[in-house]
Amino acid sequence: MRALLQFSRFCDWLNRQITSLSALILFTMLIFSAFAVFFRYIMGDALNWAEDVLLPAFVWVSLLGTSIAFRYKAHICVDSLQNLLPEMIQRQLARLVQLSVLSFCMYLSFQGVKVVLATRGMPWGILQLPPTYFYIAFPISFFVIFLYALDDFLSGLAPQKLESDN
Repeated sequence: MRALLQFSRFCDWLNRQITSLSALILFTMLIFSAFAVFFRYIMGDALNWAEDVLLPAFVWVSLLGTSIAFRYKAHICVDSLQNLLPEMIQRQLARLVQLSVLSFCMYLSFQGVKVVLATRGMPWGILQLPPTYFYIAFPISFFVIFLYALDDFLSGLAPQKLESDN
C-alpha cells in the first residue's frame, strides 16, 4: 500500500515536471516564432532554420500535453453507454479499458523506440539534425502515459483489496 502511494506521488511529481517542460517549450516556440515573423516580414529575410526548431518543439509539446491531459483525466471520454450498465459491470469495463490503454501504450513505446533507432543517422532539415530529436518524444510520452495508466489501474485495485481483507 505504501509503495502504491509512493508510485502515485512519483507520477504526480513527474507530471509537474512535464508541465514545466511543456511550458518552457511553448515559451521557446513563441520566441522562435516571433523571431521568424520579424525576420520574414520586417527584415525581408526568412530564417530558414526556424522550422527545424519549431516542428520538433510542436511535436514535443503536443505529445507531452497528451500525457498531462491523461494524468488529469482531461481527455475525451464517451461513457453514455457505460453509465447505463450496472456498477459492477462498469468497474469491470473500466479495468478492461485500463488494461487496453496499458497494452497500447507499451506497444507504442516499443514501436517508438524502433523508429528512433532506425532514424539515428538520417539528417533532416536545414540544420541536418537527425529526426531522432523529435521522434523520441513518441516513446517517452507513451511510456509516461503507461506509468499514469498503471497508477490508475493499481489505485483502482487497492480499495477492493482493502474491502476483501475486512
